[in-house]
Amino acid sequence: MSDPARHLGDTLQAPLPEAFHQLPDTDLTELHRLLEAAKTRRRATLDAAIDSSLDFVPRLMRPAVKKALGL
Repeated sequence: MSDPARHLGDTLQAPLPEAFHQLPDTDLTELHRLLEAAKTRRRATLDAAIDSSLDFVPRLMRPAVKKALGL
């Protein structure tokens, strides 16, 4: 397996389908870049949603709620 294919498989945390092994390394690298960008956007969106949802929790309870959520 080529290096870009290994990186993509590691990021997906799953083996790549056989058809992916026919793609050139440039396409695999681009897929990996797009996947990482999507994960970064998702992480930022989720962090913003968590922060805004904590506005509904009384200030004195926020540390306990954060601890319960593992934040």
